Amino acid sequence: MNDADQHVAYFPGQSDLAPVLMLHGTGGDEQDLFSLANFLLPQHPTLGIRGRITEGAGANRYFIRHADGSFDLDNISSESDWLWDSVSTLTAEHQLDAQQLIVLGFSNGANIAAYSLLHKQPPFKTAVLLHPMLIEPQSTLPDLTGVNLFATFGDLDPIVTETNFDELITELKTAGADVTVFKNHQSHHPSQAELAAAKDWLSTK
Repeated sequence: MNDADQHVAYFPGQSDLAPVLMLHGTGGDEQDLFSLANFLLPQHPTLGIRGRITEGAGANRYFIRHADGSFDLDNISSESDWLWDSVSTLTAEHQLDAQQLIVLGFSNGANIAAYSLLHKQPPFKTAVLLHPMLIEPQSTLPDLTGVNLFATFGDLDPIVTETNFDELITELKTAGADVTVFKNHQSHHPSQAELAAAKDWLSTK
């Protein structure tokens, strides 16, 4: 089912399984990652929320990126707050346990999830982050003990540099997160290889 006014999609699943939160990449929407979510975690209740920022000709995003490629840090802070407030409201509405959320984020969606872990206090403890990048280094790291992450990088990625990706992973690990890294010979898109590895990883959680 899809609420066009709120730009939210909800796909009911087995109520005893952890809910999945889909966070799309630039240009995606609230349903964009459903086939991936269904492959990784079939039968799980699945929720998607569209980012409310638009870029260029109308590409959906979760936060503002300027023309020079830099990010609006005030905007990502406020949009992160909006996102997790929305998650709280929607999980309550659908009787889902927000503390059991498994985040599936790609690119821009993975970025706001990783940013939130380092700068906010989001409810989730488990996430698959496909091609994330470090938006803003955090001088004072939170305690991410108990957080389990699977993060991927492609060595042909024209958007995320390996240096930036490695810096993100270092911050997350230094904060106490248990991070499994998957690097592959690919560009900035989900691949069968990384999804298969993510599925294997999720089976152990």
